[in-house]
Order: sequence, then C-alpha cells, then structure tokens
Amino acid sequence: MKAGSRSQSAVHERIRPQDAVLFLVTAALLVALPWMLVSAGSEPVEYRDQRTLTDVTVPAWSGLLAFVIPFLVWPGMKAWYLLKKPAAAKLGPGGMRLFDDFSGLYLRQGAKKVNLGWDEVRRVVLWRRRTLWLKCIPGWTSQVGVEKRDDWYEADLREPTAKDLNSREHRPDGSPIRLGCMLRSRSVRLSPAAFNHLAAEIARFAPQVEVVDERTFGKRRVLQSGTP
Repeated sequence: MKAGSRSQSAVHERIRPQDAVLFLVTAALLVALPWMLVSAGSEPVEYRDQRTLTDVTVPAWSGLLAFVIPFLVWPGMKAWYLLKKPAAAKLGPGGMRLFDDFSGLYLRQGAKKVNLGWDEVRRVVLWRRRTLWLKCIPGWTSQVGVEKRDDWYEADLREPTAKDLNSREHRPDGSPIRLGCMLRSRSVRLSPAAFNHLAAEIARFAPQVEVVDERTFGKRRVLQSGTP
C-alpha cells in the first residue's frame, strides 16, 4: 500500500475487558488513597536503604505511596495510549497496513507488520491465540491476520475437512489449521469490536476480500464473503 494514498481510514483498538477491570480497580484505589494515607499517619518510621546501607527516617504514609505509585504506573500507561488512539490498522484504496501491539500498552509499533495491496489479500481472519494474563492466568487474546492469495498450505490439503474444523486438537493454539504459521506471521492483536470496524472499512475499499471470524472451534462467521 502506498503511504501517500488518499482517503485513508484508521482503525483503533478498543478497551479490552481485562483492562476495564484493571481501570476500575485503579479508580477504586485512587478514591481510597486519601483515607489510606490518613490511616497510615505521619509518625516517623525508619528503614534501611539497601543500596547505601544507611538508615532513613520518613513519615509512615510514604511507605504506602512507595507501594501504590508503582501499581498505578502500568494502568496509567495503558490509559494514556488508549486515549491517544494510535492506529492499529490503516486502510485505503491501495491496500491495508497493520501495526503490531507493544507489550499490551495499546501503543502500536511504528514498523508495519502487514503492508499489502488489495490485489494481494485473499482473506482477513479474526482468530484467538492462547495467552497467560499476568503470566499465570490462562486465557485467549484476539488476533487479526491476513491470508495472501499466493500462500501455500499442506501438500495435498488446501482447505480443512469437517473433522478438522470441529477438532480442538487440530487447533491447539487457536489458529485456523489451513492458515498456520503464515497467518500468525501476519497477525496483530485486535479486539472483536475493532475488528467489526475493520471489516466495515474492508467492505468499503475491497468488497472482493473475504472477512471471517474463526475464534470458535468448528464455527466460521462470515462477515464478508468476497467476490471472485
């Protein structure tokens, strides 16, 4: 896609459910913080600085801030980039570009992960990848990937059988079997709500491209069937 294409449209990420919970917890903490500081009191407390091995005297409430402030940094960074709305995708008459997510911060990396003209795109897919939230809670994250017209597949199988589509074992990582590593290499993190916006823009610029939701094993929701 040419960088100078006119009439471009940008797609932005929407708030993720787990981050909505995080923001609510953070807001509750901020509301309770004045009461927590008053409860901690201002009595002097001594502690030893492990770097200099010297004793330091500080008010009791400062220890509470030392715990709270680092906790606020992560959701604060997420909220900042969510409000700035960096483009996750840019579409125009010439093609589409996708930008990868950076550490779950809603910040999009400057380098384009996908930069294709519409004549190269066969299908755009919403799928799910296994992930660990907080590095310990199993879950899924939504991904949007692009299948090119010249992608190759298994030697004698271009499309999956009915058994493949309905088998979890054939999709252990959540990706559609027929797309495999080529799809994953052209996928970025994007919420289903933002994907709906993306699908609408694809219908506007490239109605010949198929757009499908393959998050559920054995089920395909076709948002746009495309044209030959």
